[in-house]
Amino acid sequence: MATSRSFVCNLCQEDDETRTAVTWCAECEVFLCPECQKHHGRSKMSKHHQVISVHDYQNLPESMLNIKNNCEDHDLKYELFCGFHDCVCCLKCIKDKHDNCKGLVPLGEVVGNIKSSAFVSQVETDLVNLLENLKTIKIFFSENLSALQEQKTAAISQVNTMRQSINNHLDKLEQSLVNDISSEFTKLQEKIGNLKSEIDSKTDQVEEKQKDFSKTVEFSTDLQTYFGLHEVEKIIKQGEHYINNLKSADNLRERKMKVDCWDLESTVTCVRGRTALGRISVQLSSKDLQLKTKGEGQVQSLRNPVLSIVKPEIKQRFKMPKHSAHISGCQILPNSDIVFVDQQNRSLLLFNNAGVFVKEILSLKGETSDICYVRQREVAVTLILLQTVLIIDVDRNEIVKRRVLGGTCYGICNYEQMMYVIVRPNFVLVLDFDLNIKKSIPTSTKGLSRIAVFGDLLYCTHFNGNSVFCYNKEGETLWSFDDAIHLPFGIAIDKNGFVYVACKGSNSIIAVSQNGKESKVIMSEDSGVNKPFPINIDRELSVLVFSNHNGDSFLLSI
Repeated sequence: MATSRSFVCNLCQEDDETRTAVTWCAECEVFLCPECQKHHGRSKMSKHHQVISVHDYQNLPESMLNIKNNCEDHDLKYELFCGFHDCVCCLKCIKDKHDNCKGLVPLGEVVGNIKSSAFVSQVETDLVNLLENLKTIKIFFSENLSALQEQKTAAISQVNTMRQSINNHLDKLEQSLVNDISSEFTKLQEKIGNLKSEIDSKTDQVEEKQKDFSKTVEFSTDLQTYFGLHEVEKIIKQGEHYINNLKSADNLRERKMKVDCWDLESTVTCVRGRTALGRISVQLSSKDLQLKTKGEGQVQSLRNPVLSIVKPEIKQRFKMPKHSAHISGCQILPNSDIVFVDQQNRSLLLFNNAGVFVKEILSLKGETSDICYVRQREVAVTLILLQTVLIIDVDRNEIVKRRVLGGTCYGICNYEQMMYVIVRPNFVLVLDFDLNIKKSIPTSTKGLSRIAVFGDLLYCTHFNGNSVFCYNKEGETLWSFDDAIHLPFGIAIDKNGFVYVACKGSNSIIAVSQNGKESKVIMSEDSGVNKPFPINIDRELSVLVFSNHNGDSFLLSI
C-alpha cells in the first residue's frame, strides 16, 4: 500500500490549479482539498456524502477502490437493490432488466448501518474460520508430505528386502528343480538300463539259439529237427510275449524329459506360496518303436480269409455288481482287464480277465456313452449331452483331460495313436491323445451310433437305420450292409478285417466280410445273447467281449 503518496484535488485540477487533497468522497469518487471540502459539505446534493481522509483512503484494500458507485451499463448512480437477482441497479436498469421484479428496495435501506449489522460479524467469523481451515489444511499437507517421505524411504527399504528374499527363494527353487531333473534322469537311467540289460541277456540267448538252429537244420535227423523246431518256437513265443509286455507297458516309446518353467510374473507374484520354479515331466512319443513281429500285419496278409474260420468259444462270463445296469461300452485293456461303461449308473466298472469285479473306477456326472483305450492305464469316455470326451486314469480313478467337442458325442475308438469320435449330426472327429482335433470327416449318413477303424477304412453302425456303413477317411461311402440286420449297435474289427456287429433287435452277434457282401451269425439267443449292445475286440489276443442289455457280459475267443 502506497502510504507516502499525495493526491491532487480533482475539482481544482479542472480549473488548472494544483492543490493537495485531504479527503476522498466515495460517492462522487473525487479527491478534495480543504477549500473544496467546505463547499462539498455545504452543497445540498453532497452534504450527506460519506467522506474519508486521504490517509484512510490509502488504507483501503485494492478491491474496495475498484468498486464503483455508478452503473457500468448506464453510468447512473446505484439507487435500488433487487432481492430477486441479488444485485444493485440504477433507474434505467429497472426498466431494462428488472421491470417484473418484486421486492425492489432503496439501496440506503440495504447498506445503512451495515458496519454494525450482524452480517458483518458473521462474515468476519466465517472469514476467520476459513483462514483457520486453510492453515489447518496447509499443516495437513506439510505433515502428509513428511510422512510420505518417510514411507517412501521405508517402502524402498522393504522392496530391497523383498528383492533379496525373492533372490534367495528363487535360488532355492532353482536348486530344487535341478535336483528333480537329476532325480528323474536317474530313475529313467535305472529303468532303461535294467531293460537294456534284459534285452542284452535275451539277445545272447536268441543268438545262441540261432546258431543251434542252423546246425540243427544242417546236421540233425528229421526227428531231431522236429523237436528242435518246437523248442525254437517256444523261445520265439516267449520273446514275442516279452516284447508285447514291453509294448503294453509303453516301454517301446521314446521317453523325453521336459521342463515346464512357470513364467516370471506368476513366480514372483506367488513367491511365498510357490514350492517349485517349474515342473519336470516325462513324455512318451506318440508311436511305439516299429518292430518286425508276428502281429496284425502278418495275419492280414493271409489270402482271402473266409468267415468259416470264425468259430467263437465262450471263455468267461461277467456279472455286474449292481442289479440294474445298462452297459453301453466295453474295452479290453492291454493286460486283459476289461472296463465296462454303465450308462444307467453313469459309472466305469473294472473287471480282471478272470471275470472278477475289481472296482468302480469313477462315477460321472453326464450321461456316458462309449469307451476306448488310450495309453498306459488311460481310457477315453464320451459324454452324450455334455458333448465331451474325458481321458480317465484307471488306476488313479481320476479325470486327467477333458475336451468339449460342440456336438453330441456317441461312439469312440482308437487306431494307430488316434481317436475317432462320432459327433452328431454327421461328423467323425479325429483327435490325438491330448484331445487336439486333427481332422473332421463329414459323413453322408446322420445319426451314426458306433465306430471302428481298421487300415484306411471307417466302419459305423446306424442303429435306427438297421445298417452298417463302410467309409474311406474322406467320409465317402464304400459299401453298406443291411441284410437281415436289426438294430445294430456295437461294432469291432478282428485281425482278418472281419466286421463284428452286436444286433440288439435280433439277439445275435454277426460277422460281416471285408467287402460287406457276406455275413454269418456267430452267436445267437441260444448261446446267451439277449439284446446285445456294445462289443470290443483285442486283435492280438483274438478275443471278443460283448454285453447284453441287462448287463450280462461274455468274453469269447475268436
